[in-house]
Amino acid sequence: MDSRGIIFSIDAALALISLFILLAAVTHFSSTPFVSDHIRINHNAQDTLETMANYKSEDYKSTILQNITDTLKKYNNSPEGVALSGQIADSYLNKALGNSKYTLTEVNYLKGGIIGSNSDMKNAANVAVGVRNYENYTFMLYIWN
Repeated sequence: MDSRGIIFSIDAALALISLFILLAAVTHFSSTPFVSDHIRINHNAQDTLETMANYKSEDYKSTILQNITDTLKKYNNSPEGVALSGQIADSYLNKALGNSKYTLTEVNYLKGGIIGSNSDMKNAANVAVGVRNYENYTFMLYIWN
């Protein structure tokens, strides 16, 4: 029996195994960015709303969501109150989210009415949403790239 043939066969099998491992790693790697990007913007949406509920800016003595809520209450959820609330939201969200596109809505009193937005969400792909309730107002922040 020729022992060189067995060694050559084992060597070829080991090469194929390492090739399959490399192929599996490349296949897994190519599908990872979409999932991680979606998770990142999903966390970003929720974290941004949490920051708005807890962060007191230099301009206001209360949190950003408190200011938005107080403005909506003061104007009885009228279009004027929504516009003023949108100015508060937009000034913060434009700084906090950078190049990301967003839409902030309220679903309890405004029935999904838009408070602030920097883009149209109709053709957006990979949209993440964060939800935060603040004094019976339920805010939804949609973020996409």
